Amino acid sequence: MRLFKLVLSVLLLLSLAGCGSKIELDKLTFVFGLYIDAGEEPGTVELTISAPLPNRLLSSTQPNPGDGKSYSMVSKTASTVADAFALIQRDLPRRLEISHIKVVVLGKEYARQGIDESLEWFKRQPEFPLGTYIMTASGKAKAAAQLSALFEQTPDQVLMNFSKENLLFATTVRDCALAEASNMGYAMNLLSLKHRTDPLEPGKSMHWAGLQGLALFHKAKLSGTLNIYESRAFAWAAGHLAGSFYLPEYSVTWDDNGQGSASALFLSNKASLHTRFTEDGPVFYLKLKGSASIINYHDSLGRGAENLSPFIVQKLQKAVVKEVSQAVRATQEAGADVLQLGMQVEWNNPGEWKRLKERWEDYYSHDAQIKVSADIKIQDIGSVK
Repeated sequence: MRLFKLVLSVLLLLSLAGCGSKIELDKLTFVFGLYIDAGEEPGTVELTISAPLPNRLLSSTQPNPGDGKSYSMVSKTASTVADAFALIQRDLPRRLEISHIKVVVLGKEYARQGIDESLEWFKRQPEFPLGTYIMTASGKAKAAAQLSALFEQTPDQVLMNFSKENLLFATTVRDCALAEASNMGYAMNLLSLKHRTDPLEPGKSMHWAGLQGLALFHKAKLSGTLNIYESRAFAWAAGHLAGSFYLPEYSVTWDDNGQGSASALFLSNKASLHTRFTEDGPVFYLKLKGSASIINYHDSLGRGAENLSPFIVQKLQKAVVKEVSQAVRATQEAGADVLQLGMQVEWNNPGEWKRLKERWEDYYSHDAQIKVSADIKIQDIGSVK
């Protein structure tokens, strides 16, 4: 018994030993955002990191916050992203840690040149989380790192929430890598960067970011864009490829023996895709389904919403189908199979895919038949007198 207690005591003491490879938190710089732009010199890339300053994050919770921002930015230019990251590390007294990164933003010019080198670097970093959200800026990506975070502590959190809250797409680095491996297209949120008057300090301008639409990618290059209305409809159509699209809203008007308007908030929305193979090739049937609540209604003749409900449904279905069809045509013009219809062909008819695989890009752009329909139900018409 005494020997057993001695062995147990030794084992317990051994479990108290520390990790020989540990690094103290105060020796690390946690990178929350990566911003990648084309360098001024041809063939170069400018990498900017955004990292929080713990001392200022703490002081910002006090009644008298310290002066200055709660985060810091460092930029370096090199021939590759990896080299630029190494240059940033060389000038910092702390080790860079990217395991807690929140967002990656690509500059528009850099995205046009191609992002394959960045995707490869992300995949080769074991600590880099592939679930990191990725998006494109309408101008310089570095400008997005300077936005004023009114409701968050750092700009990275604001940008991350654009995707996390499913305002349009929720594209991750993993989504891009998988699409590239399958030779399919993909889309990501396109940021609009502007200057606005600071509501807290009149006369002072502030950096502001919002969603401008979607950026379409094919073969790791920016090949086209969608405006905000087309993007809203396409996010619905893309279903799981876009994430869970949150509460889309549509408005319709009419002038049929009386002027009127109605706005509908969709409480549920989903899309289904069916492929039928014909002698002329595959035909894709994209069907949108949703249930809506009427949140605004007006009719000049005083007719109730319940009486015009079938008419409103018809108008809503027509509006949704029109916007989705326009968005799909835009992806075809860009040659970006964002809905990954090629994979549908491969899964359902490998023989047909073998015939179309080598010329799928051209086939999708010019010959693919995509028929869009909608099935919308009004769940409630709101309160009435």
